[in-house]
Amino acid sequence: MKSVLLSILIVLPIFLYSQNDTYIGLEFGPKFDIYQNVDNGEYLHTPPFFSTPIVGLVLGQEINDYLSLETGVFINDYFESFRIRGDFGYSSSNAIVAIQIPVRIRGKLPIVKDKFDVSAHLGYSLALNTSYGSTGGSGSFSTIPNSVSLDSIRTQAVSNYSLRKTYHLVDMGLSLDYTFKSKITLSLMGNYLRGFNRVVEMDVKYWINDQPEQTALVYSNGDYYSIMLGIKYPISNLWKKKQKE
Repeated sequence: MKSVLLSILIVLPIFLYSQNDTYIGLEFGPKFDIYQNVDNGEYLHTPPFFSTPIVGLVLGQEINDYLSLETGVFINDYFESFRIRGDFGYSSSNAIVAIQIPVRIRGKLPIVKDKFDVSAHLGYSLALNTSYGSTGGSGSFSTIPNSVSLDSIRTQAVSNYSLRKTYHLVDMGLSLDYTFKSKITLSLMGNYLRGFNRVVEMDVKYWINDQPEQTALVYSNGDYYSIMLGIKYPISNLWKKKQKE
């Protein structure tokens, strides 16, 4: 909670006293969760995978013609996944739901004046783990030999979702922005967020054919990358028009 209040105190004076445009936006798109693993058997792997889209509201304040400050709120539904022996032994399930509050600075490079820009952002996101306190999940699956895979695979996994109540992410991204005459801006963005502490863990056991039991730890620091579509509008136009009247 202290981190949330600090973030608000940092950005609030800029929004209140700036004479430049204030804008509101919506961002949404597919997200690819990134997991790591420590595997004793060397058959388990964790490639990035699409789980659910991420969506958020953004409030931005232009500092000058090239820089702006942004904050907002995003809903991030994490999944957990691992694969064994290629894609034949596969597990995916819902993990935690996080509420993310970003504070980021965006710089833009105009390509065509008042129409087309390239921009980049760098910032910090505070994430609130709404699944903290839950008992985590457990599950198992098995496969039988077939014409594609000659292996019989069996797994068991137990998850822990209560490692951290809050966690922190570095937030970075690139964007292509097109602004219409109506001042509405459409954006295509690529974002990458990286955390520093484990927020989800899975203890995995698996068996391939008649081989001995193998164990692995699958975990996430909250890392993911996303491909987002964005739309924003300068809401400051509304009160600027009233001031002119």
